[in-house]
Amino acid sequence: MATPEALLARRRLFIFDLDGTLADTSPIHAAAFSAAFAPHGIAVDYATIEGFATDAAVRTLLAGAGRPAEAATVAALVAAKRAAARNGLAAVREVAGAGAFVAHAAAAGHRLALCTSGARETVERTLASIGLADRFECVITADDVTRAKPAPDGFLAALARTGVAARDALVFEDSAAGLAAAQAAGIDAIRIGAGHAGWGQLSAALAGVAA
Repeated sequence: MATPEALLARRRLFIFDLDGTLADTSPIHAAAFSAAFAPHGIAVDYATIEGFATDAAVRTLLAGAGRPAEAATVAALVAAKRAAARNGLAAVREVAGAGAFVAHAAAAGHRLALCTSGARETVERTLASIGLADRFECVITADDVTRAKPAPDGFLAALARTGVAARDALVFEDSAAGLAAAQAAGIDAIRIGAGHAGWGQLSAALAGVAA
């Protein structure tokens, strides 16, 4: 397996996931899904839908509970989940060290993009809350693609908008769905999170590459 230094070297474009990667929003989204589905008597295992767009997550949860995914039901659940999540976003914090890594990457001359399965309004609120608004030259949300993660559409859109080849890009992700999307797009990825890479480690690796 390639080292962080090897993966970071000579990559022109860094593409970041948002939820769970830059922003510590996973508890907020897990609670929001639970709140939305509780009136329907459906328990939510957030690990099974982490990284999914809200619409896809709702359909997956309904299917898992043996419930029909009627359009009105899906729309109501999506709206309820998003409303519950947005109520908690003002207090969200960055994943430790994420902002410093983004700043170091920009200072080192790397181009920065964001690719997330979140809706644009939610994404903009989250970025503002963690102090990373306007940091990315390209922001791809669920509103910009037909298929969200684990499909590669978002990452492919980021490559198209920036004009960078997959071999010259690197993805930072925390979820299995996001990693599958990066692989499908032909882009190497570094997994962020407990038991995987941390931003402090990656900042040190980036400094070593730039030295």
